[in-house]
Amino acid sequence: MNPEKIDLELAILIAISSDRYLLNKAVDEGFRPELLRSSPGRIVATTLLLLRDQGVATIDALLLKAQIEERGMATPQVSEYLEKLTRFRPPQLDQMMSYLELLKDRSSREWLAELGSKIQAYASQRETSDKPIVEFTAEALQELLEIQKQRVRKRLTPVGELAKRIAREAEERPKNKILLGRSVAPFGRLNEVLSGLRPGFYYGLAGAPRRGKTNLALQLASAVATNHQIPVLFYSWEQTQRVLSARLIGKESGFNPTSLLTDDLSKLPGSAERMAKGLTEMHHYDRFLFLVEGNRHDTIERIRASAYNLMHEFRVDSTAIFLDYLQKIPLINPPNEARARIDEISTGLADLSLELACPVFAISSIDKEGCRLDDEPTGEGRYDELQVRPRPTMHNCTGGGDIEYDLDVALILSKDWHATKELEELLKSKYSGGKYPKIDIMVLHIDKNRDAPQEAGGAIQYAFFVHENRFVELDYKTEDQDRPDFHQFAKVQEIFSFLSQNAHLSGQHSSIARLNG
Repeated sequence: MNPEKIDLELAILIAISSDRYLLNKAVDEGFRPELLRSSPGRIVATTLLLLRDQGVATIDALLLKAQIEERGMATPQVSEYLEKLTRFRPPQLDQMMSYLELLKDRSSREWLAELGSKIQAYASQRETSDKPIVEFTAEALQELLEIQKQRVRKRLTPVGELAKRIAREAEERPKNKILLGRSVAPFGRLNEVLSGLRPGFYYGLAGAPRRGKTNLALQLASAVATNHQIPVLFYSWEQTQRVLSARLIGKESGFNPTSLLTDDLSKLPGSAERMAKGLTEMHHYDRFLFLVEGNRHDTIERIRASAYNLMHEFRVDSTAIFLDYLQKIPLINPPNEARARIDEISTGLADLSLELACPVFAISSIDKEGCRLDDEPTGEGRYDELQVRPRPTMHNCTGGGDIEYDLDVALILSKDWHATKELEELLKSKYSGGKYPKIDIMVLHIDKNRDAPQEAGGAIQYAFFVHENRFVELDYKTEDQDRPDFHQFAKVQEIFSFLSQNAHLSGQHSSIARLNG
């Protein structure tokens, strides 16, 4: 579309007359014929809304023309306007939304100017006017309120209507408890704690380097895409698309992502079968998950536009956005001070989650002090005393400790050095030849959880298969595990049994460990 040849009104009408999805979206965002200056444009817009209200599934130029003729409004000017609608390519959703905002702003300013003229006229001739000032000001205030209401982005719904809708849903709901957000199964415990990744919620995940934050976020993103078949955006300013794709294949097939990119895997028995299995698993989400190499142009505004356009392409009103990581997201006009810049990014992400009504999940780096808190303990008895050590929190995020105030859910990923060491000793005794899979026991701490379900746990343990970049959920971490007298080895034996019984320590994975050994 060439913006020099068409105006805002025509651009919006081209969009909503060519695509029922765009028409519904425009109406939801406050479009109405009165916003248009052009008389033929208002006739076309009114007819489009009439066809929409009649439930017409597909609206095209011929149907639109026939309906206008039936209403007796097919003047030469209208016919010429209709012809223009087919001359240009329709804008995308993000463009239409921007055009609509400009149109609504223009209409509000014109209304304000008209009201200002009325007030000035009344004030200059109040002695001759027969309308009391109280009545006039009441009318002016009513107009101001109408202007304000028209600028509200979404339609305002009375609480009574919302309450009835919730009550009706509760009566019709199956007996099984449902999630409030997008399922991240097979991470069942995380689903319970968070009630899924919820629309309009802003999630933060922080932790020291080499703790698997990117891999955990990738698994959550692929889970949402698999479970709900909606477009999911994964932006990374740290890794390339190629590396991220290799991590996903590794997770599904048991290959080391580095080996996938550098080694001759044909030397490994059964590699073709494992690769086929991995690609089959990825097929559940490979059309819905989009990996983006972030650069200096990928501001929050551009991310918003990409999300809108994907929703348009898939004809859905939902998406999910993952960002790796927060501190590298560029701003159009960044403040000089680092803390102010991080605060602006975080506030923008919170606003983005609300505007798109989707979960926004951002990874955050932590400062040197936070990394030190999660370092391996040193000295005698270093593992025995580990449970009482402090750990990183969101206040250790690089560039600003105020991120937690914006977040709806704050997650901290840290390493359980004691359990990891015990599991390593157990694996050594179970695997012959000294070759065993490298597994870190990680703890996901839920430090903040807005509107948390009742009896939600505060920490979840995971087995992180380092060579495969794969997380396996174990169970909640209970309070007694922090006591000095807790029998850690018995717990680790339970973990080993769970991983063995659920085929996470199958021959496939042990052979990968030998390959990487």
